[in-house]
Amino acid sequence: MESAAGVEKPIEILSSFKKWVYPPLEEMKSFILGKKEVPGYYYNYGERAFSTEWRNQVEEYVIPLLKSTPESKRAIIVFYNPQKDSYLHKKETPGMIMMSFVLRKNKLHATAIIRSNEMFFGWPGNIYQLYLVQDYICKKINCPPGKLATVSVSAHFFNEQLEDIQKVISMRR
Repeated sequence: MESAAGVEKPIEILSSFKKWVYPPLEEMKSFILGKKEVPGYYYNYGERAFSTEWRNQVEEYVIPLLKSTPESKRAIIVFYNPQKDSYLHKKETPGMIMMSFVLRKNKLHATAIIRSNEMFFGWPGNIYQLYLVQDYICKKINCPPGKLATVSVSAHFFNEQLEDIQKVISMRR
């Protein structure tokens, strides 16, 4: 499992280019762990995971389920809401559709299913948010974190990012 510094590093690198502006890490944390809508955003994952509109999926379902049935494969959080998102005219719908959590050998492993995933700028933010939710649940069920994984249905990048992608690749050499 990556440390917090490990999942934050790509965001720091991309922010140093000054072409893209990530919200501060604390703000990103409040988006994913917050219970309220965030003004100026079409949606936020935290409001959908922790809100009481449907149910607080993390506190009322995932955590109690993993505590009572550690071998469960049903510990999921769903971000896509068909009542809000399934309209032909609606363009802004969640990219991250769901997160799944499983306990294996007393470690909590987390996987996100991402509908549409911009890999250069968007994916590091998704990984950071997945890490934050995993860490939150780990603390609540008192276990160490395991692996993080994402499954992208449509992974892509944009041509105008090629020069910056080359910069990042050359940093690793």
